[in-house]
Amino acid sequence: MERDDFFSAKVRSALTELLTGGMSTADYVAEKLGISKRTLQRKLLDEDTSFQKQLNSTRELLAKNYLRNTDMSSDDIAFLLGYQEINSFLRAFNLWTGMSVSEYKRQQK
Repeated sequence: MERDDFFSAKVRSALTELLTGGMSTADYVAEKLGISKRTLQRKLLDEDTSFQKQLNSTRELLAKNYLRNTDMSSDDIAFLLGYQEINSFLRAFNLWTGMSVSEYKRQQK
């Protein structure tokens, strides 16, 4: 792993642990990493990324993993990924993949 990706990887790892508990904010991640929110933002900016990009990337990876490896419903996945509304998750998934959840599931078989 390149040094540039090191901090982003820590953020994604923290998000993976925190998302299922509904704690997907920069404040929670900063606390988990033992740094201030401002330091979190600065370090991500140093790697030419943002907290929102890392959150979206983590959610996408987890969503694909849940769809490939479980029989969970879209509602359950949306909840685990910290979405308040199922439609927000469905729109985000379509943006990430260019397909609906059901199309993605069919493609994985």
